[in-house]
Amino acid sequence: MKRGRFIIVLLAVIGSLVLLALVEALWAVSTYRDMRQKYTQQLESIIEEVRWQYVTPSGSQTFSIGSIERLYTIAQDELRTAGLHTDHKVEVLSTTDTTPIVLMAKGGENLGSEQLCVEHTLTPIILRLTVNDPHTAIMRNMRLTLLLQLLSIAVITIAFILLLRTLFRAKSIEEIRRDLTHNITHELKTPIAAAYAATDALITMPEIAEDAAQRNDYLKMAQAELQRLGAMVEEILRSSTEEYSTAALRYESCDIKAIVAEVRTTLDMKYSSRGTQWVIDIEQNAHITADRFHLMGIISALADNAIKYCDKAPRVKIEATTHGSYTYIAIEDNGKGIPRREQKHIFEKFYRISTGNRHDTKGYGLGLYYVKCMVKRHGGSITLRSEMGQGTCFTIKLPRYEQ
Repeated sequence: MKRGRFIIVLLAVIGSLVLLALVEALWAVSTYRDMRQKYTQQLESIIEEVRWQYVTPSGSQTFSIGSIERLYTIAQDELRTAGLHTDHKVEVLSTTDTTPIVLMAKGGENLGSEQLCVEHTLTPIILRLTVNDPHTAIMRNMRLTLLLQLLSIAVITIAFILLLRTLFRAKSIEEIRRDLTHNITHELKTPIAAAYAATDALITMPEIAEDAAQRNDYLKMAQAELQRLGAMVEEILRSSTEEYSTAALRYESCDIKAIVAEVRTTLDMKYSSRGTQWVIDIEQNAHITADRFHLMGIISALADNAIKYCDKAPRVKIEATTHGSYTYIAIEDNGKGIPRREQKHIFEKFYRISTGNRHDTKGYGLGLYYVKCMVKRHGGSITLRSEMGQGTCFTIKLPRYEQ
């Protein structure tokens, strides 16, 4: 997906989510107001009905009132009939003065701090009914609806996050694929070009072909480059068929010290110009039951990376210790380190730390994937500790499988 289109989709989804949350919030507020208004209207109807039952006309312009107990009982009956189960208080106030004065009052002992009052004016008196504020009751009635709304928003948000992760993952995979294709193309061109140059020289330069020593040198050069090309193709094919996770293991007693020495010799030949400094600290008689070929491959891959990705004189430290039924092999370097944001991805197949279009270090992002797979096949685990500018340390934990 192109960057512009991706941003548009992202903004559209975020906007839709915000709009949905806003609509849900407005609906909840509107519903709350409607229920509160309905509650208030019920109380106004009740006080109106109480007025007709409590006040007795005694003339064309006069009326008489009963006791406060009768007013309280009438209000209680009306509230119960309306289905409003709440404590209440009734009052009779005089309006003869500027400020109404309470003449009689009853009830309200259990009223809360927040109250709702409705009044009916009958000059020169006012009938007042006070009940608990309906906020708690309304929220209790809306609880299930609000929970469902919050749940729906949460589900949509989670789905949105998963969608974003999928989009970012797809974008990352596309970048890895593009980088892998670029790296493979670049690395395959080198042996092909070398082999082509050697064979072309033999064809176009008769004097070289006629000289046995030179001819053999050119043929050996072409053969070496073709073998290198074949090894590259084999590594890619082996990874694509998941051979790492299905290959049968041949367990045997392995001398870690001997394996490390062999790895060191091989890498010293490969990187003869780097002047690698080795620090080897292997416990005496450190042995482990494992597949020797793959154990050597694991150690070799990590040590090779330690040298290959070091931008100064390499220093590789290899330690092996035994604790209980496990053997720990630590391979530490003095390289530039691995960025924290990259550390969780480096064991993924084909993943390489982004360096733009530079090819100072060659590879396909398969080495650490191979290491992780084979360590897991041996029943072990691998951990990483790295700080930028301070190097990297991989620690392998393998069961000893004592025989």
